[in-house]
Amino acid sequence: MEDAPQPSLTYKLDLVNGRIGSVVVDGLDAVKQAAIKILSTTRFENLIYSDNYGSEADVGSVRGRAVFETELERWAREALLQDDRIVSVTNFRFTYDGDAALVLFDVESDYGNYTDRLEVSGGV
Repeated sequence: MEDAPQPSLTYKLDLVNGRIGSVVVDGLDAVKQAAIKILSTTRFENLIYSDNYGSEADVGSVRGRAVFETELERWAREALLQDDRIVSVTNFRFTYDGDAALVLFDVESDYGNYTDRLEVSGGV
């Protein structure tokens, strides 16, 4: 007998005001919100999360755009694929403006696909 998929209900985050709302989100919206939280959390810094949660991205230690791109792809994939709802993270695109980068990438999840973005600055 196969396990039925569990709902991914979670409270909606108000990222602008830094609050948790009373509205709940599910499905693709919950996955998108989880991705934001995962990529915004430094791995191993918060005892509330397991050692698998968060990102190990350390832009300051990377030199050169080719290495930066390779490492950022690895960091994002490793972090996001810890979420069982996320199937793949692919198609990274980088746009540079001085020492800042806009990174777009595609996320395939059990609930649908979407394009996510990271803005990275400082020594890129």
